[in-house]
Amino acid sequence: MNEIINKEIEILWADDEKYSVEQKLEAFSRLKESASEKDLPQLLELLKSDRNNFWTRELLSEPVSQLGGSECLPELFEALFLNEQEGHDNDSFRLFLTEIAESEPEKCKEQLMLLLSKPDFKNKKDAEWLLQFCK
Repeated sequence: MNEIINKEIEILWADDEKYSVEQKLEAFSRLKESASEKDLPQLLELLKSDRNNFWTRELLSEPVSQLGGSECLPELFEALFLNEQEGHDNDSFRLFLTEIAESEPEKCKEQLMLLLSKPDFKNKKDAEWLLQFCK
């Protein structure tokens, strides 16, 4: 377990009275710099945490997208769904998803088709949208 990630996520999750936005962004920068593929399971657990809000989920979507790519689409779509439920526009989050589709189009398309075939998949509209970037 990467202790730097644990330390920095605690800053991100802290009350705004304890840390400024600038301090939180610096913590995220340190988190992102220290994260590697071996930290992906930890990042996925953090992404799923109930302690998140739309902002921390969107921040975490960046290293998860970059390190995990298409393999992490189920978790990323779940986080995207939660953000949408909270009324967030997910602009940056969607950018990270399109980067996955453009960097590994065949793998992304395969994963999207698998997700779309599941009857309980909540993000059909978003998955269909992302398919257009799998060229």
